[in-house]
Amino acid sequence: MPIAFFQQVRRMRAYRLGLPVPPVLAKMPDAVATDGQAPPRNKAPKVLRGHRRLAAVSFIAVCAAGFGSTAPVAAERAAPSSEHEVAGNTVVAACAGDTDGGVPLVSEAGALTFEGVDGARYFATDLRLLADTARRVSAGSGLMTGAAKLSALPVSGPNRWGLVPAWIVRQDRDGTLLLQTEILESGEALFAPYVAAGDCADLLRATERTARRARSGHWRDADGNTLFSTFEPETFAGYEGRYVIARGRVVSLGKTASTRYLNFGRHWKSDLTVTLKSSEESMFNSVLGQSGHKVDDLEGHSVEVRGVLQERDGPYIALRHPEQLVVLEHKRVVSGGQDGN
Repeated sequence: MPIAFFQQVRRMRAYRLGLPVPPVLAKMPDAVATDGQAPPRNKAPKVLRGHRRLAAVSFIAVCAAGFGSTAPVAAERAAPSSEHEVAGNTVVAACAGDTDGGVPLVSEAGALTFEGVDGARYFATDLRLLADTARRVSAGSGLMTGAAKLSALPVSGPNRWGLVPAWIVRQDRDGTLLLQTEILESGEALFAPYVAAGDCADLLRATERTARRARSGHWRDADGNTLFSTFEPETFAGYEGRYVIARGRVVSLGKTASTRYLNFGRHWKSDLTVTLKSSEESMFNSVLGQSGHKVDDLEGHSVEVRGVLQERDGPYIALRHPEQLVVLEHKRVVSGGQDGN
């Protein structure tokens, strides 16, 4: 068969998985070329696009039947898809719990950083301000203006800079809200798991997803060059040191006494590698088990990872929290913890 036919198959497969279309394939016309020639590679960062998935379903069904395999369906743990589905108090309860012991905040002390009546400085935990919004937020967000009252619920002791990570609760005449969800809704930050778990993590991730779909803030232009596909590792170039989200299929697994490896390609010097500490594998398995998975069986599965992108003989992300890793395929679990698929 002509090379262009297989390129078309690959393009449709990317649509179905909810992954970015490789630059070469994205520019192909709908009618498959017959000369087998592909346009030049465009190495600009590509991001996820889902608006053509439905148009590709019938083609994928034919290809899956012809090649004797089926494409996995992207799905996350059940979580609200819109802020309208969740009352502010629900998010506050899921993440911060009882707010009675909060420390009143009296002034802003930097980007999402506040000074409390006790003299301590608190910052909004589980968020990572995006590069193009940090300066604007640092310049003065006005979060302390008006009748709103802010309080901090610390989640741990001070970090090395003397700042205390905390859930920041905002109360005004409209009710009680978690500042973290407000910032995520505006598209000013990414969900960066630090203490969030379970329902809290699901709600924060869903809020981020809502902002992305609404093209709010940072997401206004082409998903903000923050959401990447592991199928095109060269698109990570130039983004070292930034907090990113990557989606793709785990090609192989590796393990040493100290480190667990998730490899997203055959060439470790160019493809994305994700690691977690072997000593923390059981903690990751506990969270992955909610969707019927564990680290040992991730090979061949589509996942989403998030974290600081590094360069270590190729793109590299080190996981520190289980919520940084989410399986994008639904796997039913029946009673007794056995697989239902």
